[in-house]
Amino acid sequence: MKTIDYDSVSKVYDEVRTGDPEMVQHILEGITLTHDSKVLDVGCGTGNNTLLLQAATSSKLIGLDISRGMLQKARQKTDLIQLVQSPAESIPFADQSFRLVYMTEVLHHIRDIRAALRELHRILEPEGSICIVTQSHRQIEERMTSRFFPASAKVDKERYPDINVIEGVLTASGFSDVQPVSLSFRPVRLGNDYLLTVTGRGYSMLHKISKNDFEWGLKRLRAAYDAGEELIYSAGYTFVWAKK
Repeated sequence: MKTIDYDSVSKVYDEVRTGDPEMVQHILEGITLTHDSKVLDVGCGTGNNTLLLQAATSSKLIGLDISRGMLQKARQKTDLIQLVQSPAESIPFADQSFRLVYMTEVLHHIRDIRAALRELHRILEPEGSICIVTQSHRQIEERMTSRFFPASAKVDKERYPDINVIEGVLTASGFSDVQPVSLSFRPVRLGNDYLLTVTGRGYSMLHKISKNDFEWGLKRLRAAYDAGEELIYSAGYTFVWAKK
């Protein structure tokens, strides 16, 4: 399977991807934070969701990412959030440092999720929470990209641990009260911004399929737009919550 050069992706990431207010709102609905709460965004990328969450809470937010390029982009947007370069498997923070750690569409990028979740358990304060936003294999199959790029669904079902696997690893890492919540976001009409995102391979799995699969799918997608087909999509995500 092809690897992703995240530093290279960072150069165009913000041209094709933005933060998701609905996703951030669902996270905030699942936990009570105060001014004294410390929150860690694991795999913060260029800081899009980090900034949205910061704007909605008075808590102290820290962003962590393995990619120097992603963090450089994030630093251009704010100097109010501490940004740290580190893999999730070896986090440079003391035990019991955070009230909440969360990751949005990041778990499938982590090489060793068992080591990462043990680290996240270590840095959470007692009764602290973790929220992993991901997609089940069924939700992957229901993506619009899976319709036009079926190879991408196969790739991502190999990358994404399914929900029962995540539950098992959380429990084995010491977490309790593991609760997956499956949600469908509001339906949206996929306009030219979606076509531009796909054309620019703004979704990571499109970097992992073959050139022929990508070009074939892009041709079919453009044909659907040219035919005037209205593409309506309601994204599905699973929010896996657990406590220390």
